[in-house]
Amino acid sequence: MRKVQISFFAAALSVLGFTSCQKDNAATVTVPSIVSPGLKNGQDTIYLGDSRVLSPQLANTKDPTFLWLVNGVQASTDSIFTFTPTNRGDYTISYKILSGNSMASYYYRIKVLGKYDNGFYIVNEGWLGHGPGDVNFYRNGEDSVYQNVFQRENPGKTLGTTTQYGAVFNGHLYLVSKQGPLVVADAFTMKETGRIPQLPADGRSFCGIDNNTGLIGTANGLYPLNLQTLTVGTQIAGVNGQIGGMLKAGNYVFVISQADGVVVLNAGDFSIAQKVVKADVGLTQTLDGKVWASGGNSLYAINPQTLTTDTIAVPFTIYSTWGWWNAGSLTASTAENVVFLAKTLSFGGGNEIYRYVAGNPASLQTSFITLPAGKQLYSAGIRYNSNNNTVVITGIKSPGYGQDAQVNTLYIYDASTAAAKKSFDYTGFFFPAMPVFN
Repeated sequence: MRKVQISFFAAALSVLGFTSCQKDNAATVTVPSIVSPGLKNGQDTIYLGDSRVLSPQLANTKDPTFLWLVNGVQASTDSIFTFTPTNRGDYTISYKILSGNSMASYYYRIKVLGKYDNGFYIVNEGWLGHGPGDVNFYRNGEDSVYQNVFQRENPGKTLGTTTQYGAVFNGHLYLVSKQGPLVVADAFTMKETGRIPQLPADGRSFCGIDNNTGLIGTANGLYPLNLQTLTVGTQIAGVNGQIGGMLKAGNYVFVISQADGVVVLNAGDFSIAQKVVKADVGLTQTLDGKVWASGGNSLYAINPQTLTTDTIAVPFTIYSTWGWWNAGSLTASTAENVVFLAKTLSFGGGNEIYRYVAGNPASLQTSFITLPAGKQLYSAGIRYNSNNNTVVITGIKSPGYGQDAQVNTLYIYDASTAAAKKSFDYTGFFFPAMPVFN
């Protein structure tokens, strides 16, 4: 293959040298022309599993010779090239034609997305007593969801019972069920890459720390997780009871414990640095770096360097989710210093989402988004999508039990203006736990 490439360019240089000696006889020069590259603007975006046939239309050619390079590596010497990528990424495809005594070239640029790149996941609890949890996928711009994609991509394998939490870290999706395995999948293909058949206690949450280490929250304590071997270490001392949300910020890891509220750990050795505030729901981080938690009638903004806390009064009750644990509604923008939270009933549900603008208590006096009549939130209910500055809401038909629970609605709103961008119904007893974004 290398010999063909060298021969091609040697011939091209020879012809060009010959042409320069024939300046007095321009009529003998034949310059091939690429009339149309066969791909608009030479650019495209495709998904893994797709192909693109590149067939340039030519003029003024005589005995042509062809060369195709993909990211600098020779791929073909045919006149037509079928590009079938095997990996995600950005590709430059060079096309060169030598004809008569001259050469022409063209460059194609193709972005290859993973099958589950352009959109987001919805982690589903599953219908308790009828089947395990699973994951749906929404592709941006469409009006439907791809259902149960974990089982579709991994025939014969399932998640655990009541899959309540998902998080993407270093290109992997970590899926935590209340009972059964912790499962890890490639975040772009959904192919399983590993699992722990049983955790030390019922699973709750996951937090990635570095390339080698994560943390697993359970119904009874906090455990380190070796991400390379996928093995669970010894329970971390001093962090007791049921563990909810977790977040790494700077040199600290923030953990919500039912027993102690927000516990701050030193990221290096997971020793306790401080117990800062008795909160129940969180955690999330705004653009200014503040770490947020909530509970009762308060929002808490924690400085991740000094661990000092500001308290903001909320004109309604933020109920805990410990009794039927879910990740809670608290979520933050990465474009503004804004926190979103839901006004729920004591047992969940509700249909109002509030948007707190940091430093502006008046922003909590009226709801930012209200779901249509007959719809209510389920489980965590809302998450901010930093990829396009939207709020994603998973709802079901009210009152949310019996046959109503199979009528799901996905809502997408502009996170700055509350303008409705997308909403549609889909059917199934999924019981959506939370949206998760790459």
